[in-house]
Amino acid sequence: MNPGLVYLHGFASGPQGSKGEHCRRWAEARVVAFHAPDLNLPDFEHLTVSAQVAAVEALARTLPAPPVVVGSSLGGLVAAAVAHRGTPLAQLILLAPAFGFARGRLEGPRWGGYRRRGSMPTFHHARGAWTVLGPELLADLEAWRDDDAWRLDLPITILHGTRDESVPLEESRAFVSRQARADLHVVDDDHALLARVAVAELDRVLTGSFTRS
Repeated sequence: MNPGLVYLHGFASGPQGSKGEHCRRWAEARVVAFHAPDLNLPDFEHLTVSAQVAAVEALARTLPAPPVVVGSSLGGLVAAAVAHRGTPLAQLILLAPAFGFARGRLEGPRWGGYRRRGSMPTFHHARGAWTVLGPELLADLEAWRDDDAWRLDLPITILHGTRDESVPLEESRAFVSRQARADLHVVDDDHALLARVAVAELDRVLTGSFTRS
């Protein structure tokens, strides 16, 4: 049975972003069932990882077979969390996953200010407008600080760029070292992973995933 493909977008983004649309076109060209939930939950201003994880778990329960899940940045952390909590998934393909997010690995003055003030002006790329992220995400992250202890029993492929200034490459290296069935593909790109080499590698991994299935 075709396992279907689920795409999980990143922070301050949406399902119609560049990588989501690429995955949609890839799936449609191969008659693969495709799902890309909006993870701005309950809305972006009150965003929590817990709400995102619950939504993906609920989606997975409606599917006829465990899906292949592509998770980008924060969506990659959510995908891994869903697998960690026991939802059956066929495979994870994680694009610069935001491991360490809850442990404060995202540095810089904006994130430091968020931790001090409990709110942060944020440009939301899917909306094309500025908004203010509230304190709910900051409080909720305490529940997800243990991602460095997760051990996942399913095939995992991670793509991470050498020039990523948002999520340290070392987080992906460390995560892969703890997993029995994980591979890391390092590409010459930044966090967006939209360079030709990164997109080609994603297509290659996707093709391999559905050939095996």
